[in-house]
Amino acid sequence: MGCVSFSRKTLERIKAGEILKGLRDSKKIPEPKRLPLRQEILELATYWHVSFVSAKFIDKFNINQAIFYGINRALPKHLTKFRPSGLQYLLGTNTSKHPMGKKAESKETSNGEDWQKPITHQGERKPFLFLDGNYKLKIQTPIGGYLSIPKGDDLLPSISAASILAKTYRDEYMERMDGKYPGYGFAKHKGYGTEEHREALRKLGISPIHRLSFCDFLRREGSEPSLFSN
Repeated sequence: MGCVSFSRKTLERIKAGEILKGLRDSKKIPEPKRLPLRQEILELATYWHVSFVSAKFIDKFNINQAIFYGINRALPKHLTKFRPSGLQYLLGTNTSKHPMGKKAESKETSNGEDWQKPITHQGERKPFLFLDGNYKLKIQTPIGGYLSIPKGDDLLPSISAASILAKTYRDEYMERMDGKYPGYGFAKHKGYGTEEHREALRKLGISPIHRLSFCDFLRREGSEPSLFSN
């Protein structure tokens, strides 16, 4: 889950086509162009954060809860009580507690800065969140509000930038997992449910990083999935 904030001046330059040329939904950007865009985003953003939520968390609480938790983890610490210890750089934690608890299975990357908050007419600084999709969130104050926008990653620069960060960091993680768990083709399909991925699961069984909920097709086909011991 990615979160990015740009200053107003930067947004105006993006709109004018001066910087971040070609910025749009990460899925529509050729892979060779994503990393240069990511580097530019990291240099221009006043705030950025990427959170990973584990397969075990998704299996325990479902994908929607994982999305909501990832969003709250990606927000700056002053927006939500879910971040009592602040932003951490490449933190990995392991637990099976509910997201309202003190810990959760996640990995994070961040610049560790507070995002730039717009000033309201009363002089009070209130942040506002734009979200890709169609979700109803429970986010703690003092957020000024949020707006869920279907296909927002192809409409708003901040959402597009967040999608690029999330996708590129996720892809790099899957490439590392390809070396750790060879044979599944993680570097190629990046974890998506391709037929090649499914066939590898039929042959090799389930690895520790697979979602059991994703592997239900093995049971439907009459194959009992095996689990690696480490």
